[in-house]
This record gives sequence, structure tokens and C-alpha cells, in this order.
Amino acid sequence: MLSKSAEKLLRKLRTRKYRWEYKMFVAEGLKVVPDILAAGLKPEYLFSSDAQLALAGEYQPQLITEKELQSMSQLETAHKLLAVFPFPEWPPQQSRGVVIADQINDPGNLGTIIRSCDWFGISHLYLTKGSADAFNAKCVQSTMGSIARVRLVYGTEKEIEQEIQDRQLWVADMEGEKINGGGNFTEPWALVLGSESHGPSSFWKEKGRALTIAKTGNSSVESLNVAQAASIILYEMSRT
Repeated sequence: MLSKSAEKLLRKLRTRKYRWEYKMFVAEGLKVVPDILAAGLKPEYLFSSDAQLALAGEYQPQLITEKELQSMSQLETAHKLLAVFPFPEWPPQQSRGVVIADQINDPGNLGTIIRSCDWFGISHLYLTKGSADAFNAKCVQSTMGSIARVRLVYGTEKEIEQEIQDRQLWVADMEGEKINGGGNFTEPWALVLGSESHGPSSFWKEKGRALTIAKTGNSSVESLNVAQAASIILYEMSRT
């Protein structure tokens, strides 16, 4: 049975204010939750509506009803497994490349970018003010567990600029030089990804070198989804 204290916390964690006040977030699903557990995060609560479910490792879920799980789920359709985790404490590490999400406010896109960063070994993702909350339920689901492995740093443009000042700054922009099949990214670099509606801000455009993805087909499509573009660019930049 779901306790009153757990129910109260789960309801509060639906809002960004309380997620950041308590430094906790909700994760759901048979893929996402075990992946976050495997990354070393210790759950505050762990619930399942499946009496037959057994997880590897030391943590086993408390059984609750499907109705209780659905009432606490932040998704349209509840999964069989739900957990409350503290915000990750990422181990100190540094990669050749880092990414800056410039006011990317769609949580699904942001989650996919976090997952791509994890795939390509990007240790840090900086987020300017106006970006979506990475611990939003939709974003957490989109990361498929990568949220526990990529360091997330929110800050102003000036604060982020100080953090990446020793890196070559690249800005993904439709008017930039084509990245496909070329480019030298052997030195430490930072990549700015702007929102699809506004693109990168003038702050970054004035300071960085613009690049884009060459269009090879005859389609009339004008642009790629920012998360799709991020994966292609990170592939090109990480293989040199």
C-alpha cells in the first residue's frame, strides 16, 4: 500500500519547483529504472504493480496496486515500475567535447540529446536559462537512463562561457559550413545547439564558428529536428 508520505512527495514532484527544492525526480519503466539503478543511484522509493517482478541487485520494489501506480504516474499510461531518485552526483570527468543546449524547451528533444551525449561519450551538457527541466518526466523517459551519466549544468550564457573558455566553440546553424565528411575536432570543443524555432542566440553566434549538416537528397524539407541534428553532428565530431 502506498504510504501518505510517499503519495505526498510524488504529487509534489510533478512540479519543477519541488523537484529542485528536494533535489529528487521520478523515473518509470522496466528499462529506465533498472538502468538508473545500475548507474549507482539509490532510490528513495521503489514501487511496482507486478508481484512477479524481481530486479537484479539489492533493491526490490514495494508492491502496490495498478490503480495506485496509475494515480502516481506522471505518464499518460503507467509502467509497471516507478522510482523516486535523488539528483545524480556525477563523478568528476572530462571529455574532448561538451554540448550547450541553448533554450531547448521541448523535454522530449532535450532527453534525446542527453541520450546522444551519453552514447558519444560527452561528459557535460550545459543548459541556458529557458531550457526545459531535464528532470521533467517526459525528459527522463527520453533519456532512457542516460540522465544518471551525463553531468547537467544550468547557467547563464556568461557563466557557461566561463566554463568552456578554453574550448573551440562551434555553433550548429543552418547557415554554417558543412560538417559532413570533414572537419578537425581533435582539440577540446563545445557545441551549441539552439531551439528549432529560434536557433542559437546571437550571444553564441558572435563567438563561435557555425556548422551545419549537408543536405544530400532532393526533399523540400527545410530542417532537421534538433535532436536528430545533434546525433548526426556529434557522430561527425566524435569520429575525428
